[in-house]
Amino acid sequence: MDLVQPVLRQPVPVHRPQTRVPATRGFKTAEGQTGLRGPKSWRRERRRGTIALITVVFVFGVLLSGYAVQAQMSQAAARAAARDMRIALATGAALQAGMVMFVPQYGNICRRRWIDNQTWTLRDGGEVACDSEVRWNANLPVREYKIERRLDAIRNVFQSRNIGG
Repeated sequence: MDLVQPVLRQPVPVHRPQTRVPATRGFKTAEGQTGLRGPKSWRRERRRGTIALITVVFVFGVLLSGYAVQAQMSQAAARAAARDMRIALATGAALQAGMVMFVPQYGNICRRRWIDNQTWTLRDGGEVACDSEVRWNANLPVREYKIERRLDAIRNVFQSRNIGG
């Protein structure tokens, strides 16, 4: 028996992917090696650095100006609180004692008494001429406080609510 030799095929070449070396951004020298970055690349890097610097300076300026505004506002609030405290202390000192005038039904001689608001004690202030003591009130306009007017104003508010609602 004669054996026939099988025909062997040629091996199929296998294509393996080659690993890629990341491309450098530099320029190639005459020998084909990658050298330092070119002049255009340096200009681009300088421009990017300048833009980054300007951005950082701008953000720092915005933060600094925000802090300055906040500091000014807090100082203004502190000054207003101190002014209110001084006014309250002055008003409190003025309200610790007050004068009460007793006007007679006939005549021009008034009796003056001082009242201490902390202890509610009355002290005698002597007798004075009424015209000299109440002169400050002569230029004020006379106000008419009538209950009817106040009640009418309150009634009108509720009537307008009922009509509109």
